[in-house]
Amino acid sequence: MRHRHIHEKLLFILLVMLFATGMLVGCSRTGAENTNEQVIQKVLELQFSGPDEEFMDAMWNPEYKKVVDGKEENEVFDRFVQEAYGDYFTESELDTFVRAFGTQYPSTAHSNGYKLDLKNVSIEQTEQASNRYEFIAQVGYQKDGGKEETAKVEGAIFFSTKEEGKIGRFQYSKDESLIESLSR
Repeated sequence: MRHRHIHEKLLFILLVMLFATGMLVGCSRTGAENTNEQVIQKVLELQFSGPDEEFMDAMWNPEYKKVVDGKEENEVFDRFVQEAYGDYFTESELDTFVRAFGTQYPSTAHSNGYKLDLKNVSIEQTEQASNRYEFIAQVGYQKDGGKEETAKVEGAIFFSTKEEGKIGRFQYSKDESLIESLSR
């Protein structure tokens, strides 16, 4: 009888420990998801707020550009990119992102006198892959004090499976012709 009571206590303690371990694993997974969503939010804020005049100056100012071994380099711009986006992307994707998307909206807005304002972001982790997130950003854009309009910008982000919390692939998919509107 006494052994049975001890076994019941041990079983109870074991079940409590298993439950607590399950809760910790569940909480840490949710924490990673929240961190990933914060990374996406921050990158979209950098893309659709401003554009940042110092960033634009670093990108376009000919004083910062020089040709080394037949290739144009801009150390000031590279430093700005690293400081702004470096914590959020894998090293290889950061270069790809900047060449493909990273300057597209801010520089087009800057060149044509538009201000961008990130209004809202919805982010959803997809069921197909745990490291894939889709986003919809509501972006306000306004030219020289004119009437503000908004556009929805959609895209997908894959987080690296090797570097936790770092974007391994970033792509825009739709933008309700925002880039064309900013080009006018």
